[in-house]
Amino acid sequence: MPTDQAQPPYRLTAATPRPHHDTTALVDHLLAAWLKAEGYDEPPPRDAGAPPERLRLGDRVLLDRDDGPLPGRGPGARYSRRRLRTPAPHGTDQLTLTLASEDADSPTRLRVEAEHLPAGPTPTGHGRVPVPELVRRLLPLLDATEGPVPLPVAARVLGPAELDDLIDELCDPERQLPTVVASVPPAVPIEEWQETVLGPLLRQLPGLASMYVLGHAALPRFNLALEYHKVYGGAVRTFLPDVDPASRTDAARHPVLPRGRIDENLRRAAALLAREPRRVAAELALPAPLDAVPQLWLPPEARKAPERPAHPAVRLERCRLRIEQPRPPRRPRCGTGPGSFGELVDRFGEFPLLDFTGDSKETLALDGQADGPGWARLTWDGLTALQEYADAAVRGEAGGDFKQWCEHTPPGCHRFPPRKAVRGESRTVASHGKWKRQRMLPVPAVVDSSCRAFMGAHLRIGGGGTAPRVHYLDDCSGSGRIYVGYIGLHLTNTRTN
Repeated sequence: MPTDQAQPPYRLTAATPRPHHDTTALVDHLLAAWLKAEGYDEPPPRDAGAPPERLRLGDRVLLDRDDGPLPGRGPGARYSRRRLRTPAPHGTDQLTLTLASEDADSPTRLRVEAEHLPAGPTPTGHGRVPVPELVRRLLPLLDATEGPVPLPVAARVLGPAELDDLIDELCDPERQLPTVVASVPPAVPIEEWQETVLGPLLRQLPGLASMYVLGHAALPRFNLALEYHKVYGGAVRTFLPDVDPASRTDAARHPVLPRGRIDENLRRAAALLAREPRRVAAELALPAPLDAVPQLWLPPEARKAPERPAHPAVRLERCRLRIEQPRPPRRPRCGTGPGSFGELVDRFGEFPLLDFTGDSKETLALDGQADGPGWARLTWDGLTALQEYADAAVRGEAGGDFKQWCEHTPPGCHRFPPRKAVRGESRTVASHGKWKRQRMLPVPAVVDSSCRAFMGAHLRIGGGGTAPRVHYLDDCSGSGRIYVGYIGLHLTNTRTN
């Protein structure tokens, strides 16, 4: 995967016969159990009718919760949403669970979205966002389906008497998700093949497809009934919607993963097998109740992420920060850029969601350069764009990291050139002792107890090997702020050394 692309998200859409209240309670219970198992704080119970809220449950661990009526639907239509953000290598993992129902007695529709929000370049070879562990625990308890397709977490072994049901499912015009059918080599026991091959091979499919294994006695009868859509010899076939068993040309639409490819590299084969189900699930239109769910909105007081009682020293540090850096939030005054870096430092308070934690001496020294005034205005442009991005990011509406924001700047917002927004330093710089230390820049203790954090993300100001850089840490998903740790001449790297 290219280093400048975010990992593809995981999306699941399903229905459960459980009523809305029971399904929401089950989701909350499983979320709390998972958080506890991971060593995070458990969220307190949520009262019915409570306003939207944001809870901080650990370092960079945020849980947003909201519930309410569905706009434009019947009087009993409701939704519930839980969005969890947790720290991950190179960024933040975000899991969103949304429930919606037309009334108290109707089936509950469920939407699960898992995505990685990168804070820097994703390493080459880093795989897709995996199936969330919460989904593996949730699906067996919901009896979940998508149309006529059941959504199990493991494949079901079929005998000859069950083939009619499978064929009916394959030919059902209402089926929208893929059906994956696996065969077993003739001389291999089914249990052995399941444990050594099919378990890891199908691991990325829960929630994206129904899964079946043809028993030895069922295999020849299946291939006799679907002579143009056969599967045998340990191969696996993905049946997309709208199967026509009488059409030879239709068979080409339904990809086969041969045993040779599986034996060659099981992990790569699993990723290849999940490709089409993931694509189909991502493109699936939302059912009406889920489509009516409003965008997540948190009032300003909720965005501050109320915290559990902390160590006295940490509380003292937070108090000091609030005293030293009072902010009534307001937008920066676009179009009135400073004429010098001295003026820029004095006016940094105009960016309510940006904190300058660096050494102002390095910044003020730029005024001694011939290009100082132009650099100051370009730096202001970058900070303005960062502020507008942060304002959207704390509401969960940025749609990615700052570089993606620059590539797809919303109308009415200040545009900063995407090529000047760099997600992170190269591996050479990040692993070089001296160069890495230069980029370990100040942050409040509430962000990192060491009061230092690596700031590889930066803005390019001007061209050339020594032109200024703005290094920052995007903590919008944690403390709700961006920390600018350095504004000065280019730090040491492979080109400047």
